[in-house]
Amino acid sequence: MLHVPNNSYFESLRDLLSHLEKIGKLRKITKQVDKDWEIACITRQVMYQRPDDRYALLFENIAGFKTPVATNTLGASRDIYATALGVPFVDGRIDKEAVRTKWTKALSAPIPPVVVKTGPCKENIMRGNDINLLKFPIPTWTPGLDAGAYLSAGAVIQKDPETGIQNAGVYRGMIKGPNRIGILVQPAKHSGVIMQKYEAANKPMPIAIAIGSPPYLGMTSVGRVPYGVDEMAVAGGLGGQPMEVVKCETVDLMVPAHAEMIIEGIVQPHFREQEGPFGEFYGHMGPIAQSPVIEVTAITYRNGTIHQGFQEQMPPSEGSCIKDIAMESILLTGLRQCGIPGVLDVYVHPMSCQSHVVVKIKPQFPSHAKAVYSGCWAVYPNRAKQVTVVEDDCDIYNDDDVTWHVSTRVQPDRDYTVWEKGTGLPLDPSMPKEMAIYSGKVGIDATRKHAYPPRSMPPRELMQTVQDQWSDYGLPALT
Repeated sequence: MLHVPNNSYFESLRDLLSHLEKIGKLRKITKQVDKDWEIACITRQVMYQRPDDRYALLFENIAGFKTPVATNTLGASRDIYATALGVPFVDGRIDKEAVRTKWTKALSAPIPPVVVKTGPCKENIMRGNDINLLKFPIPTWTPGLDAGAYLSAGAVIQKDPETGIQNAGVYRGMIKGPNRIGILVQPAKHSGVIMQKYEAANKPMPIAIAIGSPPYLGMTSVGRVPYGVDEMAVAGGLGGQPMEVVKCETVDLMVPAHAEMIIEGIVQPHFREQEGPFGEFYGHMGPIAQSPVIEVTAITYRNGTIHQGFQEQMPPSEGSCIKDIAMESILLTGLRQCGIPGVLDVYVHPMSCQSHVVVKIKPQFPSHAKAVYSGCWAVYPNRAKQVTVVEDDCDIYNDDDVTWHVSTRVQPDRDYTVWEKGTGLPLDPSMPKEMAIYSGKVGIDATRKHAYPPRSMPPRELMQTVQDQWSDYGLPALT
């Protein structure tokens, strides 16, 4: 059973790893491993286990390198995510409502970061000819298929040149040499919006990548926080106190002071180079792309630095877990902010690649479900291909219950709403490449439209009596 004290705060990745070790949820691997296949395969094997049996990993002996690699630190399971968030457990179970409450508060009342003069991330500095990304054990995540080693957990930090507000997001970064990184930037994402502004002015874009950040930034940088809201401020809200940041050495950006490593650089306007393929979160190989290139101008890092990686690829994965929980919380907050009443909870199916969302509501008016679909597609335009709306008598975390509600409360000709050519995601393999900017959407209204007969189940109080005296029947314990 996991135990997390109330109001736990983890200033750094190291603090979180120390806590996970204390509660038996970190495994250290001392056997020598190869960064180009073993890290990915071992991490994948852990994710094949039941969620309760998963754990974070620290690879301490990597062939040819001195730096350890940490995986599964935030999203091996929902329990580990809640642990990193500092949410207490109730009767050994994750308090889902507490996770939602933390996110809601963080989005509605972000806590801006506080600037400090220096921090652990500057204990070592590489400049000029000393810059060497190849010194660090950056893994290959899809052995035999990826184009090479990839940064997968770095918070990519940019600044809107018009507003001065920073943005942080996680985007794949292909190591192209000692001082060059190919980075996937998509026009519909916040990173693409910012880069287009620099290119319109024909100016190079300053950029930084924070690796091994405090866990709260890892959580916010994978979510679709509204544009113009600083993910570091939302991270401060999640942690309950401001994140300490320092100024970069070579570019005008603020970065987390307690990160394990900061990679600084610039992106030249209108320059593209081949990048990819890379195993993406849809469970298929992402395409080769013509992508911008980061020219690295400095690397700063902590003594005994730890490289952090998120495994994406086929779900379930660490990447899918942390994205799903962020999406659920941002959707729930967004739907309520849209003025849609009666929204109780949101669940993203872990194998859906953020494509299937289930929303629980207390129906209050005709076409209530349609308002929910529209809200979901406004808050997350390029996700949520299928939105299923159920009533408050459905356990949305139980696939069997959701299937039963859809099967018994839906008439397809009446309750399916299909939206053609909504916003798509180019990585979605279900659309041909030339049409990938579009995606159809479907909303399913699984609420009751008329009075239903009682469920054909024994009364709840009789079932409870049987449970209470179960041991008297000489049967194995209930699970």
